[in-house]
Amino acid sequence: MAAVASINSLPYEVRQTIYSLVARQTDSHYGRGRLASTIAHYAAVSREWQEEFERFTFRELLVTPKRLKSFSHIVSSPRRRAIVQTICFHVSLDRYEPHLDAEQETSVERRRSTEVLTTALGSFFRAMTHWRKSDTSPLGLDLHLLVDSPNDCSALVGKNGGPLVTARALMSYLKLDLETLSLPYLDVFSGFRCTGRHLQPTSILDIVSRLRALEYLDVELNHDTIRNRDVHQRHHFAVDLERHAETVRVLSLRRPSPMLTPSPAPPKQPWSTFYAQMRLFSQQCESFEFDDCIDAAQFFAPFLVGPGTEKPPISQEAPFWTRLKRLNMRNSYLMKAPYLRVTNRTDALVSVHNVLVAAGRAACRMPELQFARICQYVLTDGQLEWFVLMYERYAGKVTLRMRGFTPGKTLVDAWKRSIADKGIELTIYRETNDPNAPEL
Repeated sequence: MAAVASINSLPYEVRQTIYSLVARQTDSHYGRGRLASTIAHYAAVSREWQEEFERFTFRELLVTPKRLKSFSHIVSSPRRRAIVQTICFHVSLDRYEPHLDAEQETSVERRRSTEVLTTALGSFFRAMTHWRKSDTSPLGLDLHLLVDSPNDCSALVGKNGGPLVTARALMSYLKLDLETLSLPYLDVFSGFRCTGRHLQPTSILDIVSRLRALEYLDVELNHDTIRNRDVHQRHHFAVDLERHAETVRVLSLRRPSPMLTPSPAPPKQPWSTFYAQMRLFSQQCESFEFDDCIDAAQFFAPFLVGPGTEKPPISQEAPFWTRLKRLNMRNSYLMKAPYLRVTNRTDALVSVHNVLVAAGRAACRMPELQFARICQYVLTDGQLEWFVLMYERYAGKVTLRMRGFTPGKTLVDAWKRSIADKGIELTIYRETNDPNAPEL
């Protein structure tokens, strides 16, 4: 009987095609970050299959405090560590009874949550001290911190078909016990994000300060309200960001889930320490993204100076973003406090116009900009109006796409001047044919 040919006798490209087809057919969710456990079964076929399919199964690892010891053992080899691209560290808080769904944590329960998170995070960082930068994938290693309670998922279903979170989960913020927590320095993580329960930004910065090679940071800021805690957290985050995150080049900022009990927004203060520091830090970024947590009109205030506007302090001249390649910002109007911003649609359209013009003027001080997406949306009589401007630079040409509005002369001139200063060819596409579209 002839010997059965080994798969290794096939050309490398053929073997890779076979492995990829098996992975895709085994898991219908392949490519979206969720790998079915059945894929791991193929690793038992042979040594060669084990090494190939571990490229799929070890790409993203879910680790819990209870499994830290087994995690450290399983990924002790340099080969496996080099495969891992994301470690999701899931900290599970205490359960609570259904009748407490709508109640905020008590002070005792909040201290318990702080203790659970602080202890778990300390254990995880100590386990990761056995890793070296040379062990990790050339694509980098991301840390995703997920903190929630098993009871945080509500029985209600949202518009996207997924479960909503309980009011308790929305109201109960988290913080680290910085007096007892002493995290070791790590140089293996290049990205960090936190999801689940809201973790105070000052606590996030304490984690960031221990990640010495961090390049990507995804942060949930406090709501922009007059509440003392929100004002304190936002201020100290902005002030301490440069000191704790000096290696970060990709920054993504987002607001928490909608407030159950809305609080008013503070007065507009474009020259406040918060906006001054955010403009300063953004100048070290290659990519900057934010939503309602930052008011675009206040952020770009240095480019809206003119008759009837407040003059900026001498120390706050127009920024110059030498590294910025990607800009993505989203703001809403008339949605829900604290993000109403204005009192009527007319004022909202004026603000949208100002943001689009200011961004155009600012673009001349972004010499490396490759992509920008500016999305402003206004809720009027239950209808959502979208106003989108997209900037794309490729092969020495710039394309501007405008949707939802008719661009006025001031807006077009602002972008034309910025692009002309770079000596680049410009093409403008107006993607709205609605004769009732507002002119901005």
